[in-house]
Amino acid sequence: MTKATSLAVCLVLAAVSGCSLFMLPPMEEQKAMLAANQVKLHKLSSQVFLDVWGKPGYAYRTRTQFMATSDGNFVPRFRLPIGEPPKEWNSNVVSDDAVFFAYPERGELLGFIDSELVYREKLSAEQLHAMGEVWKKEDRYRTTLEGPALPAY
Repeated sequence: MTKATSLAVCLVLAAVSGCSLFMLPPMEEQKAMLAANQVKLHKLSSQVFLDVWGKPGYAYRTRTQFMATSDGNFVPRFRLPIGEPPKEWNSNVVSDDAVFFAYPERGELLGFIDSELVYREKLSAEQLHAMGEVWKKEDRYRTTLEGPALPAY
């Protein structure tokens, strides 16, 4: 297989699977970025948040639709009013398994696809606690067709 063919196959697989073509920096560089409060989309992994910030107050894994915006943010559908797209939506929709971390003490909601940070929103601790309680109920009443709740990390 030639290099051009290999690249074409990789690009097609990435497009079909929704995988990112971004390369995450090395873990030490990610930790330094997070320690300096440089939270950048598509540059940090979920593991670096666990290592630097610790275990989140709430974590949740689910299949989610994201609406991509021109600034690189992927806004999860559940964070939007029904029928309204996010500001600067570029008309792309990504549907994938996602992990969400809620850090009430920091006021942060983070979303990850394939362990890559794709969503960040500042919310109040009260909002994050309410969201975490909903996630707990959803996990408790998950049907057998949906499968068991998977650990988020």
